[in-house]
Order: sequence, then structure tokens, then C-alpha cells
Amino acid sequence: MANTVRGSEPAKRIRLNSIFVKIAGVVGVAAALLTGLTAVQYTNATMRLVSEELQHAAQEANKLITSNLSGAIRFADDAPIAAQIELLTGHENSETLYGLAIDAAGEVIVAQGNDVAVEPELVALARKAVETGADVLSDDGFLVASPAVFKGEVVGAFATATTPELILAMAKMEHGKVTLAAVATVAVGILLLVLGLRASVARPMTRLARAVDSVGRDELDIDVPGTARGDELGDIGKSVDRMRDSLKAAAETRRESAFRGAAFRASQSAMMMIDRDLNIIYVNRAVTELLRKHTESLRLHKPDFDADALVGRNMDDFHPGELRSRVRRILENPANLPYTATIAVGQARLTLQISAVEDEHGQHIGYVNEWKDVSTEFFTRAAIQALDENMLKADFELDGRFTYGNALFHRAFGRHPDDGKDWAPATAVSERLSQAIARCAGGEADYDVFEVSLPGMPRVFLDGGFTPVKDDKGQVIRISFLGKDVTTAKVTLEAAEAERAAMLEAQAQVVAGLRRGLGRLRDGDLTVAIEEAFSSEYEELRRDFNAAVEQLFHAMRGVIENASQIRGEASEISHAADELSQRTERQAATLEETAAALDQLTSSVKSASDGATSTNDLVQGARENAETSGEIVREAVDAMDEIASSSQKISKITDVIDDIAFQTNLLALNAGVEAARAGDAGRGFAVVASEVRALAQRSSDAAREINGLISASGTQVKRGVDLVDQAGTALKGIVESVKEISRNVSEIAVA
Repeated sequence: MANTVRGSEPAKRIRLNSIFVKIAGVVGVAAALLTGLTAVQYTNATMRLVSEELQHAAQEANKLITSNLSGAIRFADDAPIAAQIELLTGHENSETLYGLAIDAAGEVIVAQGNDVAVEPELVALARKAVETGADVLSDDGFLVASPAVFKGEVVGAFATATTPELILAMAKMEHGKVTLAAVATVAVGILLLVLGLRASVARPMTRLARAVDSVGRDELDIDVPGTARGDELGDIGKSVDRMRDSLKAAAETRRESAFRGAAFRASQSAMMMIDRDLNIIYVNRAVTELLRKHTESLRLHKPDFDADALVGRNMDDFHPGELRSRVRRILENPANLPYTATIAVGQARLTLQISAVEDEHGQHIGYVNEWKDVSTEFFTRAAIQALDENMLKADFELDGRFTYGNALFHRAFGRHPDDGKDWAPATAVSERLSQAIARCAGGEADYDVFEVSLPGMPRVFLDGGFTPVKDDKGQVIRISFLGKDVTTAKVTLEAAEAERAAMLEAQAQVVAGLRRGLGRLRDGDLTVAIEEAFSSEYEELRRDFNAAVEQLFHAMRGVIENASQIRGEASEISHAADELSQRTERQAATLEETAAALDQLTSSVKSASDGATSTNDLVQGARENAETSGEIVREAVDAMDEIASSSQKISKITDVIDDIAFQTNLLALNAGVEAARAGDAGRGFAVVASEVRALAQRSSDAAREINGLISASGTQVKRGVDLVDQAGTALKGIVESVKEISRNVSEIAVA
């Protein structure tokens, strides 16, 4: 009777390394990661969008402000610029940290704000904006400089530094609230999901795991739980039940397989077992390591080759094209076995020996393939053969006696390897060869281009080296030479050196001629010409020099004529400047007369005030004085009206003066532009124009001050008119009272 698995009982506690805990952890971590990544992505996207909008707004605002301040920047009027910067940076929590303006020369007009550290970078950006005529931004986009354009000309730049920290901080705070709400929602969902997994998956898997553990301990007489379920856990239970049955049958074969494969696996030779259809059924570790080294080369022929997944593949994968059918024909005949072949795997060379495998009845059931890497031996032989075919090679004894030379070595000296002629010792040929032999005998190699001159033969140049050949104890046993015949190249090089020397001599002649010509040209001689003929390669250079000097002569003559014409035009401009100065002096005299008229107006207003006070005292004294004062009041009102009318006329006069100053300023500005165009000839006129502009500016300022004083006087006059009207009304009341008193007194007198 089958035993009931103890694992079917419910678990008493939850293990931290259980699948349930892992699944719950994975779900929790995944949900947390998803929530966190979503929140981070959303926050980053929002922050990036806010930053981009702030950058764009800062750029547009800076362009607008620069447009408004272009006139002030042009005339270096720092007051409106400073006021604008104060408006941007002065209030609390301002996004603008700093602002400055520079003129066209790059000099700072105004710079102020709360972060002086950014001023150098702002100045650099502003200067770049002046140079390029376009907006310039910092790497983060919050430092912006815009060129100031006045009447189509870049006259300076305005730059501001803004910070997104306040807006970003508010945005982050709002995102934090949203993230907390999302985390709470996800946490509740995870809790419900984990409880469901525990009831439907974790506990059944725990019972099934204990059943598998019992089968693993060879307790094969148990009941496997979950076989009646229709889901994946039921499939696992059925599989475990079938595994329990198959394990009984496999117990015996397992022991036999262990002994049979031990020797094959432990072999140091790279071996694989192949069935009759050339399918690989087993490989040992040595063949896996061997083929793993050549994986890249094998994948050129078979892209999906994997040295760790050889079992199950066919040997045809190692045989390209028609070689597959030829190999199969060879292996089908056991008489051809064992069969040995060498194959190329990229740059490597591998030999494989295929032997037949027979069963206990002598039937052919497969093959054993032994692999061996013979790349080193193969390429060593190939290298030696290539050197012998392409390089001169010779061997010498330690005393310099010749012992061997290949065909190329003999051919270099016009000999044949079998002609039987004796070679003189290398030490007797030249002192240089004797030194090389001595160094090699001492264990050092010697590389050089060696000149060899044998009796009755032309010179031979050999580029190579004498190398000592040592035994396993480090003793030099012979000397070997390996090199190339460079006789032809050496002779060609000597001819080229001679040609180069001739060319250098011709170049020296050219340089000397040009030096003399340029020296005279430097001293102001525009009639210089190189008369000495150059070599044919440089004759065109001499003609070009002479032609260039001749053209320079004609050009300088034209420059002198133009200079005379410019001097005359500059004189005319200077005369016009003198006339402009005289007109400006006459305008100054007019302003002085206006100031004198204003002084007289002030005296009249004071006299009118004293008259009003005297009239008030007379009204209080008697009826006659009251009536007289009433007339005086009416006259004072009329005088006040005339004063107000005169003030308005004077104000209009000052407006005209202001307009005249503005037009004078424009005329001076245009004169300065013309002077700048005239260059050095108009420099003095530019100074006069600058003084005229300054005088016009002072006239305009004085006119504005007069206007202000007249406005204030008008206000006071109006107030005086009102007071006089009130005094007139009061005097009328007093006159009526005096008349009543007079009647009463008359009546008393009559009585």
C-alpha cells in the first residue's frame, strides 16, 4: 500500500526562501519599479517640459526687452536699463537673477542683480551676440543674450540670467502628492494579489515539492499529490508520477553508464562519439575546449555553431559543399578506417582521426572521432618555406665561414647553389661584416644595410640582420643571416640624392633672387624687377613676381590720387561742422532770454499775492475800503488769468526748444556717421559733432526743467485764483453787512 506524502499537510510557517515569498517579492518589486519608473519618467518629462518652456519664455522676454532698450543701449543711457533690470530682479522670488547691457564695443553699460557670479559668463554671451548678430544661449538655456538693433545696426546687447528652481520646486511638490497616491493604490493591489497566489499556487507547490523530494531520495512508493488537477500543477504532478515509474527501470542502467563513460570523459584527447548517421551523441571536455577556441572561425561556415551544444548536431556541419558526400562515401566502407584528414578552420589547422566502433557482435554501430590542433606545426613549416622563397638566407660558423645559402642568396651574387665555388669567410670580405660576426658570436644580433664587394663582381647591398642561433643551454652554435637584396633600390636612391642636390641648388638661386627683390620692395622701390633668369622650373615664378610688382605700382598711384580727393571732401565736411556750431550758439542765446522772462513772471506772481493780502485788510476796516477791495479782487482774477495764459504760451515755447534740441541731436548724430565714414580725415569733425550733441542734450534737459517749473507755477496761480474768488465772495458779504450797519446808524442818527 502506498504511503501518503507528509508534504500534503499544510505548512506551519512561511519560509523566506519559498517560491511564494519570491513571487510576492518579484510582484512587489516589479510593481514598485513600475510605479517608481512611471513616476520618475512622468516627473522628468514634466520637469523637462517646464524647463523648456521657461527657457523659451526667457529667450522671448529677453528679445522683447532688448528691442525696447535698443535706443538706451545705443546712447548708453543707463537709467532706463537699470530700471528694467531692477524690475526683473528686485521683487522677492524673482526668476531673473542678474541682468546686464553692453555697447557695441563690448563694454558693460549696466550690470546688476542678485547673482554676481554669472556676470563673466553673461558678458561673454553678450559679446558673442554682438559679434554674430543673433541670440546666444548658455548650455542650459537659462543665460540668454540678445543683440540690440537700432536703425538696422547692432549697437550692443542685453543679457539676463534666469533660474527654474522656484517653478521646478512647486512642480516637484505636486508630483510628490500624485506619486504617494499611486504608491498607496499599488500597495493595496499587491496585497490582494499575493493572498490569492498563496492560496492557489504556493501551498499546492509546497506539497508537490515535498513529493519530488521523496522521489529524489528513492522513496518511490509514495502517492504524488495534485495529479487530479487540470492545470499546470496537475501536469507537473503527472510528470512526477511518470518519473517515479521510470526511475525504477533506470536504476540499473545508471550504474553501467557511470562506469562506461568515466574513462571517455577523463581522456586528455579531444574525442567525440558519432552514430552511423554521423550524428554526435557524446563529446568529452577536451573536444569542447578545443572547438570553443575556434568558434568564431567555425561560425563563418555555420553561423549557429556552439561548441557547448555539439551533442545532437551532424558531422556534415563541419564539411562544406561537396565534401560532405565524399566524406560519407569514405566512412561507409570500414576498410577505409581509421581515416585521417586535415581541415582548415579559419587560420587554424585541425587533424581528425575517425575510427569505427563495433558492438559485442562485431556490428558497426558508430565512430570515434579524435581531434588535434596542428596549427603551430603547420604554420611553422609554411613560414619557413615562405622565408626560403622570398628572403636571402645564409648560415655561418662562429668564425665567419660560410656553410649554407638558399637559392636567392646565391642568385644575388650571380652564382648557382651547385656551381661548386668556394666562398670567402665573411670576416675577410669587409670590416663591417667582421663586426657583425663578432657581435653575433657574443650573443647579440646586428641589423643594417650591408655592402658586400666580392672580387670581380659589382657591389651588392643586403638589408637584413645577422642573428645568433642558440642551443637549449643558451650557447651560440651558429650564425644565421636573413635579409633582402636592395642593390637596385640603393643605386636608385643614390641617383635620386644627386638629383635632389641639383634641385636644392636651383631653389637656392630662386630664394636669393626673391630675397633681393623683396628687400628693395620693402624699402619702397616699386620699380624693382628680377633680371637674372631662373631655371626652367622656376622661371614662371620670376615673371609672376615682376608682374605683381608692376601691378602694385599702378595700384599705389591710384591710392595717392584717391587720398587727395578724400582730403578735399574732408575740408568741406569741416566747414559744414563750423556752420552747425554757430547755429547751436544762437539757440543757446534764445534759451537765456527765455530764462530771463521766467524770472519776471515769478516777480509778478509775488506782487499779486501781496495785493490780495492788502485788499483783505482794507475790507475789514471800512465799507469804502471793502468796495475798493472788491474791485481790486476782480482785477487780480483777471491778472491771474492772463498769467495762466502766458504760462501756457511759454510752455509751448519750451516745447519748440525741446524739438529744436532733438533735431539738433539727430543732425549731430548724422554728422558723426558721416565723419566716421570719412575715416581719419573726419575725426576732428566727429569730435565737434559729439560736442554739439552734448549741447543739444543739455538744451533739451533745460527745456524740460523750465516746463516743469511752469507747470508748478500754473498750479500755484490756479490756487491763487481760487483763493481770490473766495476772498471776493467774503468781501461781498462784508459789504452787505457794512451797508446794513450804515443804515442802522443812519436811522439812529435820524431818531
